[in-house]
Amino acid sequence: MAKFDAIGGPAAAFKPYLEPGEQLRNVAYGVKQPHILVIALTGPIGAAIWTKEYLVALTDRRIIALRFKGSKVEVQEVLEYRLNSLPQAKTSTGAIFTHIKITDPAKPFVVKFHRMGPAPQNRENAMAIAAALSGKAA
Repeated sequence: MAKFDAIGGPAAAFKPYLEPGEQLRNVAYGVKQPHILVIALTGPIGAAIWTKEYLVALTDRRIIALRFKGSKVEVQEVLEYRLNSLPQAKTSTGAIFTHIKITDPAKPFVVKFHRMGPAPQNRENAMAIAAALSGKAA
């Protein structure tokens, strides 16, 4: 799991990816895990190998997802979706997880955010991002 204090907090990871004048609103830590059967067959080591970690940010213009590796948040992939031309998104919030799925044929994205993620106020930020994607007021 990432140690966000080492990089100046989760919001600091987005500084190189922001456009001039773009305002960061919410940042949340999420994961994409393999299917439960894969986890059952391979155990915790397999789950750790195939789990992808993300930092997801809502700005005044975009949703930006950084897939990273390691405790120092080494960015492996950057996905971005403009809010004014957002593909179809499905969101849900339960007792433990907030789920987001963006169904873009070119760059699909699925992530779930635990209510107690390592980022400060992870649940509130994940819910605000989900609300922006679903068109509901946060």
